[in-house]
Amino acid sequence: MSKASQKALLAEYEKTLRDKAESDFKLQTYRDANRIEFFDTPPNPGPNPKQAQILEAFKELSIKTLGMSGGNRLGKTTILTIIGISVMLGKFLWDETSLLHLFPHNMPRKVRYVGQGWNDHVKAVVIPELIKWWPESRNVKRRGNGVITDTFWQDLKTKSTLEIMSNNQQPKEHEGWSGDLILYDEPCRREIYVANARGLVDRKGKEVFAATLLDEPWIDREIVKRLNDDGKPDKSVFWIEGTSHDNVGFGITKEGIDEFSRKLRPEERESRIKGIPRYMSGVIYQKFSRKYRERGGHVVERFEIPLDWMIDIAIDIHPRKEQAILFIATDPKNYKYLVQEIWGHGSAKWVAECIIKAVKYHSYRVNRVIIDPLAKGDSNNDESMYEIISSMLMQHGIILETATKDKEHGILEVKDLLHGPNQQPSLFLFDDLVRTIYEIEGWMWDKETQKASKEDDDMMENLYRLALLKTQWTEAYNYYDYEEPYDDSGRDSTTGY
Repeated sequence: MSKASQKALLAEYEKTLRDKAESDFKLQTYRDANRIEFFDTPPNPGPNPKQAQILEAFKELSIKTLGMSGGNRLGKTTILTIIGISVMLGKFLWDETSLLHLFPHNMPRKVRYVGQGWNDHVKAVVIPELIKWWPESRNVKRRGNGVITDTFWQDLKTKSTLEIMSNNQQPKEHEGWSGDLILYDEPCRREIYVANARGLVDRKGKEVFAATLLDEPWIDREIVKRLNDDGKPDKSVFWIEGTSHDNVGFGITKEGIDEFSRKLRPEERESRIKGIPRYMSGVIYQKFSRKYRERGGHVVERFEIPLDWMIDIAIDIHPRKEQAILFIATDPKNYKYLVQEIWGHGSAKWVAECIIKAVKYHSYRVNRVIIDPLAKGDSNNDESMYEIISSMLMQHGIILETATKDKEHGILEVKDLLHGPNQQPSLFLFDDLVRTIYEIEGWMWDKETQKASKEDDDMMENLYRLALLKTQWTEAYNYYDYEEPYDDSGRDSTTGY
């Protein structure tokens, strides 16, 4: 090859390198200016696991209230910002998922973003995050509110708008608005929530919370644990909890969290790192979630119990208040299901009759029935509540036993069932067990005695005693299957077979 040819090839190669470098530079410049389009494209880490759950749930038409609570730096403000911009533009830009089906109209979308203080939060946190994620490829009109700049955004293509408000404003300043989406960054006051919630009615809109729940316990009671009129958990609510560690590798490091943690008091670490609300720190079963099983929680819709599932029954009885009876089923995989509760005033005879009727109606395969040891009373009393219930159950082949009172051990057993070594639950509740759900969510440690509270604990007494039985499923035996005559005196009275 001649020198001239060599020079020509070298020049062509160098031009190719320059063109590629220029192309790479332009691409990187575009990516930096339009990062929301490349949210899930390497080297961007994409949504962390908690953010991904919120984004997936947001696409469901039936879910109207979403929330992500947890420790600091969980990525809460980021996910609010991305959802707000996406609704304005009509889709998730990184995967082209349309959001147009979420709202029953073709008008420009209206988004309201409620932050905290104007300068310490909105100006310092919210607006910089909006600027960071707004795509440069979309023309936007911005203006201020006379207090700070950039509190009103309008996409010039869709004409959709985003208005920033403050939790420090008077509630009347939030009134009179109508829109599609409200974003709450950190907990808001209840009166602010009510003023804004009215604005979602006409457009059947959605609301999204992202907060470290230090205060405002009403959010937990009235939103996170919202019930339908029938007492069942509201399926239109989707709420997840996370810790600061869920965002490691998605914008923060473990070293950074550890450094922050060292500056906090123990009680502050519970809320700011682990994301446990201050007002929830005394709850005994913190791992319980009223979300449905398919969403990672402990609640399931009622279904017909298979005849071979084993049923244990616990009775917590009182002479002057409601009687509490709880039924738990064990399936062949040894998963536990709380399947029935009985809660009401009645005598010992009434308690026995309720159990007998339930067993016969559902054809339960009864394994064990246990009762509070205090029901025996005086051992010389033939008419104690224990004796009355035992005698009536015995007529139907059901043996009554006294339960253990090892409460501390029992609580630990329940905790393992709610969140075991494999990080998965093995205990589930039917969604119509209103009293049991109420108690398991609110059972507290007594601040003075440091023991489990004796208030609203009746079903919880039953639950820990049932957990201590550690029932393992066994195959049911039917004596009609035997060719040889079966001696009924050897019948297993605890199973009824």
